[in-house]
Amino acid sequence: MKGYTILLVEDDLMIGDLLQKILQREGYTVCWETSGERVVELIRKMDLVIMDVMLPGEDGYQLSKKIKDLGLNIPVIFLSARTDMDSKLEGLAIGEDYMIKPFDPRELLLRIKKMLKTQYGTFTQIKHLSIDTEHNKVFNRSLQNEVSFTSIERKLFFYLFENRNRILTKEHFYEYLWQLEDRSQNIVNVHIKKLRAKIDDPTGEIIQNIYGEGYRLNTHIKNELKK
Repeated sequence: MKGYTILLVEDDLMIGDLLQKILQREGYTVCWETSGERVVELIRKMDLVIMDVMLPGEDGYQLSKKIKDLGLNIPVIFLSARTDMDSKLEGLAIGEDYMIKPFDPRELLLRIKKMLKTQYGTFTQIKHLSIDTEHNKVFNRSLQNEVSFTSIERKLFFYLFENRNRILTKEHFYEYLWQLEDRSQNIVNVHIKKLRAKIDDPTGEIIQNIYGEGYRLNTHIKNELKK
C-alpha cells in the first residue's frame, strides 16, 4: 500500500508503538500522535485516520467532527474499549469504522486495506484530474481526454503523487530523476512548469511551490470540473 499516509492518534504508548511498527511494515507512512492537539494541523497531509476514542483533552468523536467540518473526506477508524452498542453506533455514525479493543492487528490491516480501496480505488480525483494509479495514467475530466506526458513528465508526476501532501526538495528530484544532470540549469523548475501546463494547473494549486523548500502535490482540494 505504498504512498498512503496514516494518522494514528493513540495515547496508550504500548498500543501506539505496536501499531506504528505494524503499519510501517506494511508500507504505510505513519504519523503517531498521543493526543488530538495537532490533528487539525496535520489532517490535510493524511489519507486515513486511526483514532482512539478516549483521549486526553478532546475525544475521538469531537476530533472526527472537526475533520468533517473542514470539508475533508478522510476516513476515520475508531479504536475503543467501549463494547456497548450505543458507543459503537455513535462511532459508526461519526466515523467510517469502529473496532473494539483488544483486537487482532490482522483484522485492522484488512479493514484499512478495504477502506482505502473503497475510498480511493485505483483512481484518485484531484479537482478536474482523475489519476489511474494502477496504469500510471492521468485524465483531464474537463477536456475528457488523457493527459499526454513525456516519459520524464510521467515519472515526475507520479513521484510527486506517491509523496502527495509532502514537500519534496529539489535534492529529492535530482536524486530520483536527474542524478547526472548539471544542477545549475534549473531543470526541476523547468519540468514542473511544463507539468503544470500539461495538467492545466496554472496557479499551482495542485502542484504547489513551497517557497524556499520545494514542491508539494496537494490532494485534499475540492474536486470539481472546470467550466
